[in-house]
Amino acid sequence: MSFLKKAFYQIPVIGWLVKDAAHGSPEAPYFFLFNAVVVGAALIYTFGYPLVITVAVAGAFAGIAGLVVLTAGDAFDKRAKQPATDVRRAKTATVRPLKKAA
Repeated sequence: MSFLKKAFYQIPVIGWLVKDAAHGSPEAPYFFLFNAVVVGAALIYTFGYPLVITVAVAGAFAGIAGLVVLTAGDAFDKRAKQPATDVRRAKTATVRPLKKAA
């Protein structure tokens, strides 16, 4: 187990819950999910609509950033120094002479 994972598990309450969800009983992940939903509902009840908008904007940013990372991988690839050949272009066909009608 890495040092960061061990250190995260030592954080009071949050680390303990995550450790129990990962290594605890088979129903522990469901308890963790329920606790996360209840905490989220309590935060929305406390902070209201601005929290919902903030979470939505953060999610949209994360989604767009993920799409950029997935689709622009070749822009940052050091191996791609030459542009790829265009496979959509039609190859020149060999022209066969026509047969004369008999």
